[in-house]
Amino acid sequence: MKLRFKFLAILLALSLIPLALVSYMLAEECYKETKIKTEEGLQNLVNAKAQYYNHILSATREVLDGTSLYVSYNWGKGSYYNKDYIWIAPNDTGYENFVDEMKNFEWIIKIFWSIKNQEENINLIFLGMENGVCFVSDSRVIEKLRKEIKHFDHRERIWYTLAKEKNETVWTPLYIDVNTGMLVTTISTPVYSNNEFIGVLGFDLLLETIKNDILDIKFEDSGYPLLVDRGGDIFVHPEYTAHGKKWNESFEEENIKNISGLGEISDEITKGIPGLKTISLNGAKHYAVFSPINEINGSLVFILPENIVTDDIEKAIKNIALIFFSIFIIVVVTSIIFSSSLTNPLDDLQKATKDISEGNLERRVKAKGKDEVSQLAKDFNRMVAKLRLYDKELRESEEKYRSIFEESTDVIYISTPEGKIIDINEAGEKLFGYSKEELLRMNAGDLYENIEDRKRFQRELEKNGFVRDYEVRLKRKDGKIIDCIISSVLIKKGDKIFYQGIIRDVTEIKEARRRVEMYNSLLRHDIGNRNQISLGCLELLKDEDLDEEKKILIDKAYKHLKNSQELLKKLSVINKAQQIEAKKMDLSSVLKKVIERYEPVAKENKIKIKYEIKEGCVVADELLENVFSNLIENSIIHSNCENITIDVEEYDDEFKITIKDDGNGIPEEIFDRVFEWGVKGKDSKGSGLGLYLVKKILEGYRGKIVAKKIEKGTAFEIYLKKC
Repeated sequence: MKLRFKFLAILLALSLIPLALVSYMLAEECYKETKIKTEEGLQNLVNAKAQYYNHILSATREVLDGTSLYVSYNWGKGSYYNKDYIWIAPNDTGYENFVDEMKNFEWIIKIFWSIKNQEENINLIFLGMENGVCFVSDSRVIEKLRKEIKHFDHRERIWYTLAKEKNETVWTPLYIDVNTGMLVTTISTPVYSNNEFIGVLGFDLLLETIKNDILDIKFEDSGYPLLVDRGGDIFVHPEYTAHGKKWNESFEEENIKNISGLGEISDEITKGIPGLKTISLNGAKHYAVFSPINEINGSLVFILPENIVTDDIEKAIKNIALIFFSIFIIVVVTSIIFSSSLTNPLDDLQKATKDISEGNLERRVKAKGKDEVSQLAKDFNRMVAKLRLYDKELRESEEKYRSIFEESTDVIYISTPEGKIIDINEAGEKLFGYSKEELLRMNAGDLYENIEDRKRFQRELEKNGFVRDYEVRLKRKDGKIIDCIISSVLIKKGDKIFYQGIIRDVTEIKEARRRVEMYNSLLRHDIGNRNQISLGCLELLKDEDLDEEKKILIDKAYKHLKNSQELLKKLSVINKAQQIEAKKMDLSSVLKKVIERYEPVAKENKIKIKYEIKEGCVVADELLENVFSNLIENSIIHSNCENITIDVEEYDDEFKITIKDDGNGIPEEIFDRVFEWGVKGKDSKGSGLGLYLVKKILEGYRGKIVAKKIEKGTAFEIYLKKC
């Protein structure tokens, strides 16, 4: 044997042990690095899934908030109703009792259908009020509701009570929809108009797509996902479907706190903390990867047996150790190649997940082979493809809502409390005469004629969370002053606050109203003067020696002219009622003054006025006397009564004044319309404006009047706000 061969043999022998150790260390490092990369990939996969679900649910919340603003702004603007609306009243009454409520949906139902047609996952859109609920859905659901629902009190439902009590947008727990049999959650929010509670607006959101997407999370056909709420209850679990159970039989059947292994990390999961832990389940080690889905107060959990990742690696290390003494050089090279073949795809996967989290949805990873890492890469690519599809759909949805924003004839804007204009539509450019770029560089306060109006607007908005029809004078670029009304809502995004609202130019409307009022006033004045001259002439004729027939004709003409003068007075009061500026009024003083005025007339008609008056301050003005005078005068002249009773009751924030008599009462055929313009009894010689005038005056005080049916006579309840 040549020396070099002996040297080589000795060298190989001497190198065997250190090379074996080096090979072992390389294999061990390969094991550790592979495990770390796999854990990072799993964590990024679950985080991306959870963020995606949050993204979908957050988009639904934004659509609901936008719809709430639209409903609030258009409330009370409808002029007709359609019996095709789906309306369910808690007391089983029909459409005819809720005509005014149904009119409110003339404009609102359009946006409902627009959203329903654009958002396929929204199964049902509804607005529940204290006296009924109106909603839209597809024809199958609507037909089922028409046939099967006989009585439904929505006010007892969790979506209504929770949103109303918390006064904020809320998600209900998951449930199975009785109409579709699918997994559903409801998002609802309270709606206000003019600082008064209208009802609760809500969407039923189908979660079948999210549920199925969660159940598709697999690694080499191993592992299983869970959807857990903040209480630890499991809502989504593959065993429920595998065992043929219905979803509503499986909710809250298990809680992770009661499951060995999962109970150890339940605090982190229920607190919404993301992470990855190794736990023991059924005597075997498992990966538990979890990430919060904050919109529905839950967490996505993925359980994967550890041996799925480690078995092949451990087998390879054992094979290397067994055959190393015969082919140690090949083992070293093979170990390096093997390590690279394992770590390079995982490095690529880890970089890809980072790119995806930064918004690059075009990123893909190489997925060659059939091993576990390749399978993970394929699953990752499928997930990214779905994310890209959903992102495209979301962008298309945003473009649709952007078109609504831009095409509105009213100005729609978003600004900060400091006055920075974040966004404004084309109508804003036309109204103010500035380009959009100029407006975005301006401060909103620069558009006000008087900066104090801006400050009052902000105080009202911050106090109530919204402002409706705030009258203000604004400035155009050319210096022209324009009259506008602003409706706005305060929006909180994390620790940031924004104002979102609508501005409408009412300059021409106000000028038209001013001209109408001027002509109205001149007309009333001229007619009144001419009537007065005619009355004077008729009074002179009365003093003449006339035959009986001529006297009767003169009396008739005189009475008609007097009625005409009274009608002009009432029209003047109605005009004043539209310009009410409420202030503090002493209720007892007003009532006593009116009673003292009518007691002599009542005695002449053998009518007794009984009253019990309490001291109190109410929000009203001088027209309050007309309210009480009209009601007492009606009882004296028209009711044929013997007694008139006036009673005052005090509540927390209002007074109730009841005025009733024991006369003939209101005819049944006009009872429901008694406060409408011109409505009067068949035998009445009045104008039919008295009770209409009373209603309009009280509405100006933010009060109301209600006619009550009693056994005999007429009763009216008047509600006035306390000072």
